[in-house]
Amino acid sequence: MLGSPLVRAAVALAVLLLLLVPLRSFTGTRPPVAATVVAATPETTAHLEIVSTKSPFTFSVGYLGKPIWHGTSDGPTTASDVKLPIPKEGIDLSLDVGWTGPETSAAKLVLSHDDNEPTERTVWGSGQASDILTFP
Repeated sequence: MLGSPLVRAAVALAVLLLLLVPLRSFTGTRPPVAATVVAATPETTAHLEIVSTKSPFTFSVGYLGKPIWHGTSDGPTTASDVKLPIPKEGIDLSLDVGWTGPETSAAKLVLSHDDNEPTERTVWGSGQASDILTFP
Protein backbone atom coordinates (compact mmCIF):
# COMPACT_ATOMS: atom_id res chain seq x y z
CA MET A 1 0.00 0.00 0.00
CA LEU A 2 1.09 3.51 -0.81
CA GLY A 3 0.48 5.69 2.21
CA SER A 4 -2.15 5.76 4.82
CA PRO A 5 -5.86 5.75 3.88
CA LEU A 6 -6.32 8.94 5.87
CA VAL A 7 -3.63 10.75 3.82
CA ARG A 8 -5.11 9.46 0.53
CA ALA A 9 -8.59 10.64 1.55
CA ALA A 10 -7.19 14.09 2.44
CA VAL A 11 -5.42 14.35 -0.96
CA ALA A 12 -8.60 13.27 -2.81
CA LEU A 13 -10.63 15.85 -0.87
CA ALA A 14 -8.09 18.58 -1.71
CA VAL A 15 -8.24 17.68 -5.44
CA LEU A 16 -12.05 17.78 -5.40
CA LEU A 17 -12.03 21.17 -3.68
CA LEU A 18 -9.61 22.51 -6.31
CA LEU A 19 -11.95 21.27 -9.07
CA LEU A 20 -14.86 23.06 -7.43
CA VAL A 21 -13.58 26.52 -8.46
CA PRO A 22 -13.61 26.03 -12.26
CA LEU A 23 -16.76 23.89 -12.06
CA ARG A 24 -18.60 26.67 -10.25
CA SER A 25 -17.50 29.28 -12.81
CA PHE A 26 -18.78 27.10 -15.68
CA THR A 27 -22.15 26.29 -14.13
CA GLY A 28 -22.85 29.37 -12.03
CA THR A 29 -25.49 31.92 -12.96
CA ARG A 30 -24.37 35.17 -14.52
CA PRO A 31 -26.25 38.42 -14.87
CA PRO A 32 -27.92 38.78 -18.28
CA VAL A 33 -25.89 40.51 -20.93
CA ALA A 34 -27.41 43.71 -22.24
CA ALA A 35 -28.68 43.40 -25.80
CA THR A 36 -26.55 45.19 -28.32
CA VAL A 37 -28.32 47.82 -30.33
CA VAL A 38 -27.88 47.36 -34.06
CA ALA A 39 -27.86 50.58 -35.98
CA ALA A 40 -30.74 50.77 -38.41
CA THR A 41 -29.73 50.81 -42.05
CA PRO A 42 -31.08 53.93 -43.72
CA GLU A 43 -33.54 53.38 -46.54
CA THR A 44 -32.37 54.05 -50.05
CA THR A 45 -34.26 54.19 -53.33
CA ALA A 46 -33.84 50.91 -55.17
CA HIS A 47 -34.81 50.34 -58.78
CA LEU A 48 -36.47 46.96 -59.35
CA GLU A 49 -37.11 45.52 -62.78
CA ILE A 50 -38.73 42.21 -63.73
CA VAL A 51 -38.11 40.70 -67.15
CA SER A 52 -40.19 37.66 -68.08
CA THR A 53 -39.88 35.19 -70.94
CA LYS A 54 -43.68 35.02 -71.21
CA SER A 55 -46.35 37.64 -70.84
CA PRO A 56 -48.78 38.42 -69.35
CA PHE A 57 -47.60 37.57 -65.84
CA THR A 58 -48.43 38.39 -62.25
CA PHE A 59 -45.74 39.08 -59.69
CA SER A 60 -45.08 39.93 -56.08
CA VAL A 61 -41.76 41.07 -54.59
CA GLY A 62 -41.40 40.91 -50.82
CA TYR A 63 -38.94 41.93 -48.13
CA LEU A 64 -38.99 40.40 -44.63
CA GLY A 65 -42.29 38.67 -45.35
CA LYS A 66 -44.10 41.83 -46.46
CA PRO A 67 -44.95 42.66 -50.07
CA ILE A 68 -43.17 45.77 -51.33
CA TRP A 69 -44.28 45.62 -54.98
CA HIS A 70 -46.88 43.52 -56.79
CA GLY A 71 -49.02 43.65 -59.88
CA THR A 72 -49.67 42.32 -63.35
CA SER A 73 -47.72 43.05 -66.51
CA ASP A 74 -48.98 42.67 -70.07
CA GLY A 75 -45.49 43.15 -71.54
CA PRO A 76 -42.25 41.28 -70.97
CA THR A 77 -40.80 43.99 -68.68
CA THR A 78 -42.02 46.04 -65.73
CA ALA A 79 -40.09 48.33 -63.35
CA SER A 80 -40.57 50.34 -60.19
CA ASP A 81 -38.62 52.35 -57.62
CA VAL A 82 -39.07 51.36 -53.97
CA LYS A 83 -37.56 52.50 -50.68
CA LEU A 84 -35.51 49.72 -49.02
CA PRO A 85 -32.87 49.47 -46.31
CA ILE A 86 -30.00 47.76 -48.12
CA PRO A 87 -27.19 46.81 -45.71
CA LYS A 88 -23.64 46.36 -46.92
CA GLU A 89 -24.00 42.58 -46.41
CA GLY A 90 -26.78 42.41 -49.00
CA ILE A 91 -30.52 41.88 -49.01
CA ASP A 92 -32.91 38.94 -49.48
CA LEU A 93 -36.02 39.54 -51.58
CA SER A 94 -38.80 37.05 -52.27
CA LEU A 95 -40.15 36.78 -55.80
CA ASP A 96 -43.42 35.08 -56.71
CA VAL A 97 -44.33 34.96 -60.41
CA GLY A 98 -47.31 33.38 -62.16
CA TRP A 99 -47.88 32.77 -65.87
CA THR A 100 -50.83 31.41 -67.82
CA GLY A 101 -50.25 27.97 -69.23
CA PRO A 102 -48.09 25.04 -68.14
CA GLU A 103 -45.01 25.93 -70.23
CA THR A 104 -41.70 26.45 -68.45
CA SER A 105 -40.97 30.16 -68.15
CA ALA A 106 -38.42 32.36 -66.42
CA ALA A 107 -38.44 35.73 -64.71
CA LYS A 108 -35.39 37.84 -63.95
CA LEU A 109 -35.39 40.33 -61.07
CA VAL A 110 -32.87 43.14 -61.49
CA LEU A 111 -31.92 45.31 -58.47
CA SER A 112 -29.93 48.52 -58.77
CA HIS A 113 -29.37 51.17 -56.12
CA ASP A 114 -27.11 54.15 -55.55
CA ASP A 115 -24.09 53.93 -57.86
CA ASN A 116 -23.81 50.13 -57.69
CA GLU A 117 -23.89 47.88 -60.72
CA PRO A 118 -27.30 46.24 -61.31
CA THR A 119 -27.54 42.73 -59.88
CA GLU A 120 -29.90 40.14 -61.33
CA ARG A 121 -31.34 36.82 -60.19
CA THR A 122 -33.57 34.44 -62.17
CA VAL A 123 -36.37 32.04 -61.21
CA TRP A 124 -37.80 29.28 -63.42
CA GLY A 125 -41.13 27.52 -63.21
CA SER A 126 -44.03 25.86 -65.01
CA GLY A 127 -47.04 28.08 -64.51
CA GLN A 128 -45.54 29.70 -61.42
CA ALA A 129 -42.26 30.23 -59.61
CA SER A 130 -41.37 31.32 -56.12
CA ASP A 131 -37.95 31.82 -54.52
CA ILE A 132 -35.90 33.88 -52.07
CA LEU A 133 -33.23 35.78 -54.00
CA THR A 134 -30.07 37.09 -52.34
CA PHE A 135 -28.55 40.29 -53.70
CA PRO A 136 -25.06 41.17 -52.45
